Amino acid sequence: MIKLEFEFLLLLPLLIIVGFIVGILGSLFGIGGGFLVAPILTFIFDYFGIPDGVKFAVGTSLFVVFINSIISIFRHAKIKNINWKASITIGIISLVFSYFSGFLVVNFIDSAILKKLFGIFLIANAIYMAKSHHIDKISDREDKLEPFILCGVITGFLSGLFGIGGGIVIIPILAMAKYPVKRAVAISVGVIPLTSIGGLISYLTANTEGYIYNIGYVSIPIALIMAIPIIYSSKLGIKINQKISPKHLRIMLSSILGVMGLFMLL
Repeated sequence: MIKLEFEFLLLLPLLIIVGFIVGILGSLFGIGGGFLVAPILTFIFDYFGIPDGVKFAVGTSLFVVFINSIISIFRHAKIKNINWKASITIGIISLVFSYFSGFLVVNFIDSAILKKLFGIFLIANAIYMAKSHHIDKISDREDKLEPFILCGVITGFLSGLFGIGGGIVIIPILAMAKYPVKRAVAISVGVIPLTSIGGLISYLTANTEGYIYNIGYVSIPIALIMAIPIIYSSKLGIKINQKISPKHLRIMLSSILGVMGLFMLL
């Protein structure tokens, strides 16, 4: 245990750097950053030989996502960039489904299969975002309940499954419903806390051994270490979001998703 703790200390700079990047991405894209945190923690936990490393990565990722989303909401609310009505509608539905899928992962789904599914999911999302040229020119549209319900169900299920806040699901789904990227971001920001807490409950209440100062499948110290730099870097994400074009926003998100998806499949 002492050796394990010492080796984890050597990874502190990596965890802090990842947290800093996640803070930027969270405010920039309206996402929680789980698609980045979960793969990196999967690699770390597998490297140290921790049983069910993927599940620990997913659970810990959801805690980081939850903290990041609260900070991101605060930043976006200050500039009045949150669609509260749409966010709460999607968020409540996604909370229920993320709890359900988190329960499935904790009790029934094999870690190796989960890792591959996550990689495929990220790559599919990257391809869709790369091809969605039409959403760059959409300026606005009226809110409708049907896409919000569909978005809540799919987002919630995938959030608990993969340890993501749901932003990378919400934005493509709303894009298919002809919502402009920046409008989708304004909705996504308010959804993520509700989505992530639903799945997080399942991972926190899981019956596991104590490997890395964890509660259930959530390593509290690692999550907090990654969350601290988010407080500072999220400011930078907001500034970039206000200046960048929808096209460049879409291309950046697509590229990051593709890289992390390949990483999970290797």
